[in-house]
Amino acid sequence: MWMKFIASVFILALVSASVYAKSFRATPISDQEILEQSLNFHEGDVNGVSVTLDLQGLTTDGSLEDLAPGRLIVSDPLADFAKPTLAAAQALLDNYQHDVTVQDELTGQQIAEELAFIDAVMETSVMQQLHTFLISKGEASADVTVFKQFLSTIWFGRWSKYVAGVVASSGWEHVNVFERLENNVIVGFHSWIYLFNEEQDGDFNYLGYIQTVDTGLTNVISIPVDLYGSTKSSTQLNVGASPELDLAIGTLCYVARPDVPCILQGSNGVQYTWETRTVTYNGIQHVESSHPIF
Repeated sequence: MWMKFIASVFILALVSASVYAKSFRATPISDQEILEQSLNFHEGDVNGVSVTLDLQGLTTDGSLEDLAPGRLIVSDPLADFAKPTLAAAQALLDNYQHDVTVQDELTGQQIAEELAFIDAVMETSVMQQLHTFLISKGEASADVTVFKQFLSTIWFGRWSKYVAGVVASSGWEHVNVFERLENNVIVGFHSWIYLFNEEQDGDFNYLGYIQTVDTGLTNVISIPVDLYGSTKSSTQLNVGASPELDLAIGTLCYVARPDVPCILQGSNGVQYTWETRTVTYNGIQHVESSHPIF
């Protein structure tokens, strides 16, 4: 009964936030403001993880030649996974169907985990800074509950794209886990946390790197993907970022630069590019994908 109540509350929250999500566009945010905010996000990312990478062979987009006999992540971040936001993100990773032909049917417990994740990230200075900035630009309600509803709508609201009539996707699922198309091609897969888990289990085969940028506290990297024997020509990850850092960046770009390149700045002053793509389903605009690009 309790889980049914949670599910009902979640659905009502999505409906009540839908108008807010669709109209979240009025005031322009300058390129300089995006640089300033992203720099502050990076500098304030106390839950970020120091990750050691072994890049090994330089490869090319789409190549399945294995130029890396060892693992990509050679340090052990497991102690950091106990941090509240990382633990909340880990709890979500086994909640979703990978096959886009299969409808998502989340339990009350799984929906509660999504809500708990939003609660956890909103306790961080990174997301509080994002909220304060968006309020100052007239782009967010000062009511924290309303803002949480907005985040839930754009990141966890379900949508259908790959198979007509099958509601199998959400932005958070697409970005932080992966989805498998009918031709055994992977889409999504932009979470270094998920990559670490799959590499530890022996299900992800690191083939080499295409490009990389050091942002100071994180490493932005592009790599081809061989996961469970399914492939993707390349994917991009922000390695070492906390869940709230990626969420804050993705949300800022959703508001300020949806579907176009969004230029950011790392803690070392190096600039790099992000892209938050959107998808509209039943009149509501959601995040489709959110990740660095080269």
